[in-house]
Amino acid sequence: MVIRKTPQKIKEKILSKLNNQPLSVEQLRKNIKDSNWATINKHLEELKTDGEVREIISTGKIKIYQRIMGDTYFDLPITEDQRKKFKTLFYLIMKEYQLHKKIPSKTHLAKCAVHVIDNKESGLEDLPIIWYLYGMIPQMVADPSKEYQEEILLKHKIKIQHLIQEFVDENGNKGSIQIQKEQHEKYGEELYVITDTFFEKTNVQIWNDETILKLLNNFFINCPIDNEFPEVFELTEILFSLINKLSKITDLQEYRNKILLAFNSLWKFIALYKLYKSKTSGKNPMPKDILQKFYIGDDIEVRRECFYEAILDLKSAYLNKLSNFDLNKIKLSEGSKRIGKIMEDWTGED
Repeated sequence: MVIRKTPQKIKEKILSKLNNQPLSVEQLRKNIKDSNWATINKHLEELKTDGEVREIISTGKIKIYQRIMGDTYFDLPITEDQRKKFKTLFYLIMKEYQLHKKIPSKTHLAKCAVHVIDNKESGLEDLPIIWYLYGMIPQMVADPSKEYQEEILLKHKIKIQHLIQEFVDENGNKGSIQIQKEQHEKYGEELYVITDTFFEKTNVQIWNDETILKLLNNFFINCPIDNEFPEVFELTEILFSLINKLSKITDLQEYRNKILLAFNSLWKFIALYKLYKSKTSGKNPMPKDILQKFYIGDDIEVRRECFYEAILDLKSAYLNKLSNFDLNKIKLSEGSKRIGKIMEDWTGED
């Protein structure tokens, strides 16, 4: 006798199949035995109403659905087994902090999780970690306000607890920013280190233009040149050039808000690029076209537009300042003056 699947079982199967990547109704039908197109479509509509999936493409010929994770960055997929492991790991970290009579910040919880996962002896190498705005973090969002439970028995629990204790003993009394900076230095992520220092040096009452320009120059030098994402370097060059020109005619302090907004917009764009690189390389890489098309493509567009808006605002301020500025006041080095004199005297003839 053939046992028919219950609607709940079919829905669980659908969600399981959508864990890896978005799929069409037809693809799901082929992957779920003894279910026709109409049945799969009906259950997908119900899952959409329940907020479990979203319809991302709908045409006369094809309908594609994506699972709403709700607890991962950009809804990036993880398996149910990975989800249970993440929650159990977060539970063990929270428990250790409680023993120290502390409540971890989101940064403490995330960085401790990375410390454990990145250690081969933890047995958690299947848990995905990514680079993003504030460095390396678990792909599942670490939220100290949630009440995590021990949902699975971790194979190397004793070693994991030892690694957690090690991290808390060393970092429990440190601030989030310090922990973040030390992680960036540990992994040799120079662009993150420079960005940390830039935000530190600009979070003061009086700016030191020479220091800021030096940091921006180092940022420009360390900016990646990637044929897949040429805009990373191009946008950095635009900002560096504009701030450098602005510094010639005024103190950068005068336009600090516009400069910070422009830099922050650039960093958010680059951070998304870093996430892309970390998800498409290393262990179990995600297909590049899937990642861009279904997960971060729209955000890339939005962040690009935000950058150009901020640059337009800063450029407008620069041009307005330039229109009322006596160019003879610009301080030039002796070398620049000699070059200028040569160009003045040059007729273009050999």
